[in-house]
Formats: sequence, C-alpha cells, structure tokens
Amino acid sequence: MQNLATEQVVRLRNVRRNLTAVLLNLPINTRETTVATLIEMLDHFSEYPKDYLELTHVKNRTTS
Repeated sequence: MQNLATEQVVRLRNVRRNLTAVLLNLPINTRETTVATLIEMLDHFSEYPKDYLELTHVKNRTTS
C-alpha cells in the first residue's frame, strides 16, 4: 500500500510540474480558467503544436 501511495504522489507532482511549465507560457489568468477550458486548450495545442509555439514565441519575445 505504501508503494502505491508513493507512486501516486510522484504522479501528482509530475502533473503539477508539467501544468506549471505550460501555464507559465500561456497568457491566461490561472485563477479564472476552468479545468474544462484548460483541457480544451491542451487538446488544441497537441493537435496544432505550431499554434503553441507561435504563442510562446510571441510571449517570450515580449518579455525578453
């Protein structure tokens, strides 16, 4: 049972780290974005990765 709990903690930490990495690159208000909207965005960007790259390129260019 302990091993299963440890695996779940590792999985949750990975999800949090990955979400944070993505959210840092998106121009959204994380306090006002629903989970459903976030999933839609992730689906869109996985289907159209060029959109994500263009969006992050513009954001990084304006913050540099």
